[in-house]
Amino acid sequence: MYKKMYKKMYKVMYQIQLDKDNMKKTVLARLRYVVFTQLITLFCGMAFASPQPSLTENQAIRIIDEAFKLQPLFWQGFAIPYSIERSSQHKDAAMLEVLFDNNLLIREKETQVVAIAGSKRKRISLNYRYSFADQEMGERIGSQEGFYYGYGRLKKLLQLSKPYLIGESYYAEAYVQWYVTDIQNWVDAPAFDKARTLRRSLESKLKPFEKRVYLQYDGQGWAFWKGKPGGL
Repeated sequence: MYKKMYKKMYKVMYQIQLDKDNMKKTVLARLRYVVFTQLITLFCGMAFASPQPSLTENQAIRIIDEAFKLQPLFWQGFAIPYSIERSSQHKDAAMLEVLFDNNLLIREKETQVVAIAGSKRKRISLNYRYSFADQEMGERIGSQEGFYYGYGRLKKLLQLSKPYLIGESYYAEAYVQWYVTDIQNWVDAPAFDKARTLRRSLESKLKPFEKRVYLQYDGQGWAFWKGKPGGL
């Protein structure tokens, strides 16, 4: 009786040991498979990954300067059309007069009846109504963007970072000095002395603006990138 029990126990223990061995083999096989697939993925990625593109300072200077030249600058002092009293001494009246004298605007006389502040009485207001000469002119020199006053040029490249990868694209960051050229005649009129952007533009050749710009590599070459890397 004891012999039979012993044999049964031995068989059970032997089966348990076999199961443990098989389990270990299965775990090891799965582990080997995971490691193998990860190594294959890594090596394939290294094999097909595009190399880091190079970017020289001369390349960056050429790209940035060309981009600046293609970006016209507009001064947004006020919206057009604009109605203002003919006798007004407001700074806008003086600026509108200059733009009119430079054929950027036309004006028409108009009469309006306006309420007197703090009274029930009304008065007659004799105004000038300024507008663009025609729609084509408005789109070309003013429209909603403002008045064209020049375009930028690169003066000096102060810093240029090494290319770095964000997502699937390489970017480079440049810190530059730039100035405004092709400055329009009306910008130098005394009426615009308090328009800081215009005043700084006049002196920008000697006191250049500074800003940070970005370049992107599209797989074929480097180009100017509007905004921050990765579209952030």
